[in-house]
Amino acid sequence: MPTLRKKTNIYIIDDHKIVLEGLEALINREEDMAVCGMSQNGTDILSKIEKTKPDVMIIDIGLQTGMNGIELSKVIRIRYPAIKSLILSQNDEEIYAERAIRAGAMGYVMKSEATKALVEAVRYILTGKIYLSETMMSKILVDVLHKRPDKESPIEALSDRELEIFTLMGKGYKASDIAKKLHISPKTVDAHRNHIKDKFNLQNISDVVRYAIDWYKAH
Repeated sequence: MPTLRKKTNIYIIDDHKIVLEGLEALINREEDMAVCGMSQNGTDILSKIEKTKPDVMIIDIGLQTGMNGIELSKVIRIRYPAIKSLILSQNDEEIYAERAIRAGAMGYVMKSEATKALVEAVRYILTGKIYLSETMMSKILVDVLHKRPDKESPIEALSDRELEIFTLMGKGYKASDIAKKLHISPKTVDAHRNHIKDKFNLQNISDVVRYAIDWYKAH
């Protein structure tokens, strides 16, 4: 009898049920892949990983509850090094892709490209290689070859946490709301906002808020 080939087990996390269902259908069409679990947030995700034992995690970068995609990638890299993480995002890859890879993700796919690129990306990262779009790979290569010491955009100077807070400010979140969402103290939020202000060379927090709103609308 022919030996049955083990399927690659894939766990998907995305805020939107319709996205989950679409990705599930896309992946389950492949003979060598199977969706072993799905979640709409990062709450209790570690216990779910223990139960389902996925080979690959497909993670929405902008999870609204629990850990966001970048934080979760960091945890998976440390606690489950055998699991490959693939970030799925509608956010600008020039801002987030490199951060995701540094955090431990093996790939970054824009949601607009998911239908044609996702399965290819999963197969690619399973070989141990990093998957990025050709545009992003070219940008990183140029940066490396020219050894650019200075960041082209002030956004790139922000830490992952600062960028997360800056993005929430752009969405209209107040400091107290950000503190509750990220499970940190209001004082910590204020400290991060002041760091952002200094990095952007702005005069006050109101300027940071306006900048954040304008930036978020543009992205």
